[in-house]
Amino acid sequence: MKNKIIITINSLDELNNYLKLGINLFAYPLKGFCVGMPNTFLIEEIPSDGYLFINRILDNESIDKLNDILNNIKIKGIIFDDLGVLELIKNKDIEKILYLSHFNSNLESIKLYLEYVDSLIVSTDITKEELININNNLKNKLTIFILGYVPSMYSRRLLIDNYSKFYNIPKNNPLKIMNNQKEFLLYENDYGTMFYHVPLFNGLELMNLEAKYYFINSAFLNSDDIQKLLANKYEGSYDRGFLDTETIYKLKEDNSD
Repeated sequence: MKNKIIITINSLDELNNYLKLGINLFAYPLKGFCVGMPNTFLIEEIPSDGYLFINRILDNESIDKLNDILNNIKIKGIIFDDLGVLELIKNKDIEKILYLSHFNSNLESIKLYLEYVDSLIVSTDITKEELININNNLKNKLTIFILGYVPSMYSRRLLIDNYSKFYNIPKNNPLKIMNNQKEFLLYENDYGTMFYHVPLFNGLELMNLEAKYYFINSAFLNSDDIQKLLANKYEGSYDRGFLDTETIYKLKEDNSD
């Protein structure tokens, strides 16, 4: 099953380590087109059997620049967030994988998106039971997020920089913060600030489900961390996200009248 894992790459030096683990599908965060990724790659560094990874909302200038890139490279596929990218890649013979973080969370919307892409990464905001139900209807179509830090939100503002300037304190990037007993890992670049949920998400048990691919976000992890996690020998903290917790709540009735 490891040969169906797609993993984001932090360093080209780690490729051989992943190959030894049986992982051979690599997604390269594209420089200038990502937020929240501590390491990105120039287009010249991305091999023809790799996937482009793009996770920021693009403006007109960036769309035009990406179009030029896509017209002049050979790649295996693309993992992307901005729906505007669909128009650029609709006639290209590459694998198209949609990753909307928090929006691919129900069967009907996923069926609709699958009319335009080859696969999509299912939201980690749903329970294991809900995921199984969706997967049973769409086997060999889904890409399941199994491991890594999960984005909670991102802003186009440079929030860490603004925080540092406002309080006149040294800038730490990445930065860990607490909010209402919840911990977040923030990372900023020129295109905005990503908030990741802490601790990292461990859903390796989901590899028991039949899927097209399994996705690992290795941001802020290295190949040794990944190896230990896969072998259940990781000593750091992690959780199961919402696999056991429904995120649907009934509002209280208003009896003020």
